[in-house]
Amino acid sequence: MYTIKYLSALLLCGVMLLAVQQVRAQSQITLTGQLTDKDNNLVLPYASIINKTTGKRATTDQGGFYRINVKPHDLILFTFIGYRTDSLVVEASANATVTQNIQLEVENKMLRSVEVTAKYTPYQLDSMARREQYGFILDKANKPLAGGNTPQGFGLTFSPFTRYSRKEKQKRKFKEIYAKAEEEKYIDSRYTPLLVSQVTGLKGDSLQHFMHDNYPDYDAMRMMRQEDLIYWITDKYRGWKK
Repeated sequence: MYTIKYLSALLLCGVMLLAVQQVRAQSQITLTGQLTDKDNNLVLPYASIINKTTGKRATTDQGGFYRINVKPHDLILFTFIGYRTDSLVVEASANATVTQNIQLEVENKMLRSVEVTAKYTPYQLDSMARREQYGFILDKANKPLAGGNTPQGFGLTFSPFTRYSRKEKQKRKFKEIYAKAEEEKYIDSRYTPLLVSQVTGLKGDSLQHFMHDNYPDYDAMRMMRQEDLIYWITDKYRGWKK
């Protein structure tokens, strides 16, 4: 008797579970589309699509296309580093495929008022501090090095011209090192592990290897806007991971 009741209850639970799963399947919506830059219509590869309601995530492919399963009234976020996050609430009916193209706006435009009021960046402040610290050397003009015109009668070891030439060479070498270091400081202020990790998803040793193998040129970096730098990192990552 009890066995029959137990089996009946188990069967009923199975039928109810199947019914719930069927209802969920019928309410599922496939949301698709493409993410692009609002100003120039460039595609945004490896952007994140986040279902805030369920916690599920998706990523755009190299063409900026995405696909994610949602349900009615789910809140969906579209994010890409350097761009303002956009969102939408799913309004479509159940069991449908919906195409929703999204255009993101560069975040710098939204922060323009902040950039105007902030007189200097952290890199600029550090650079000015270094310039003030070593100005007593950098402000000295380069002078001709003593060479074949060294007066006769002076030994090479004790010649004041030789000593002067040695100091001049040291000063010039310091200026070269200083200029190179400043270039690297500028690159490192923009080409940061945080930015590269957010764009590529790399972590730890893989992130370090990628950054080492794809260290940008100073002159090119000076010409790049932030969104151009993101595209550059993305393009380098495609070739690096092959």
